[in-house]
Amino acid sequence: MHALTITRTSPRSAATLYHAWTTGWASWFAEADTACVQAEVGKPFFFEVVQRFSDERAPLRHPHYGRFLRLVPDALVSLSWVTGAGGTAGAETTLTVHLDAIAGDYTQITLTHEGFATADARDAHEAAWPRILAHQDTVIADRVTDASALAPLRNRSIPDAAFIPMRSYPDIDAAVAWLRDVLGARERLRIPRARGPQRVQLTIGTGAMVVAAWDAVAAPATGGRPPAVLMVRVPDVHAAYARALALGATGLTPPADHADGERQASVRDPAGHAWTLTQTIADVDPASWGGELVE
Repeated sequence: MHALTITRTSPRSAATLYHAWTTGWASWFAEADTACVQAEVGKPFFFEVVQRFSDERAPLRHPHYGRFLRLVPDALVSLSWVTGAGGTAGAETTLTVHLDAIAGDYTQITLTHEGFATADARDAHEAAWPRILAHQDTVIADRVTDASALAPLRNRSIPDAAFIPMRSYPDIDAAVAWLRDVLGARERLRIPRARGPQRVQLTIGTGAMVVAAWDAVAAPATGGRPPAVLMVRVPDVHAAYARALALGATGLTPPADHADGERQASVRDPAGHAWTLTQTIADVDPASWGGELVE
């Protein structure tokens, strides 16, 4: 018999992953209308994974079935695992997933899959499981049990908008005037030069943007243009940063907490675009860190 072990750090909580491996199969792995699962030791389960093609070929359906062998809430799932051709080829294998919570609601997953009849079947699964686990991280979200936690936090030091472009200009006052006169932008908050490069937060309708002072000598233009960054508000910067790196981004600055009540990180996506990921962790009066609220 042949076996494999895969270890991976997930940005999801152990509770979320335990749910995914017991009753939440349809959220990341199984075809939703095929899952027949009751997460109790000794109970059988069944679901299908459907492989779809971009051409006119009919989808292929891959049945998965077995029974739960051992369950430790938020810590361990062990089950028998049987699939057809291209999988275990009908052999009853054993799949065990250990979930070890680590700092920041991250989880170390140790997946052991044993009992393969052939080395080829083992090798195919050893190649497939890392892709499946990466997919799991991207499509499932940490579960929220407190409904009040679903409401986004507000912070007086940042606009309410979820998506905030940041653009650089050599003459920040002229840029603000142009955006005001042409686009109807309104000044919201000024960040003085004493805090580093001067920045101005603007609101435009229900949206927002940040204008930053730009020194062409210190930061040469990229692609013939001043630098630009897109800021997006996310519920969990640590999780978003980890997903970005797992999916090919380059880390620019790791997650860090700032005096203005924001936890931020920055990455460069595979196409070369810079993003700032920001999470509100407190409502902070801008005056406490040197900001000048205009509105």
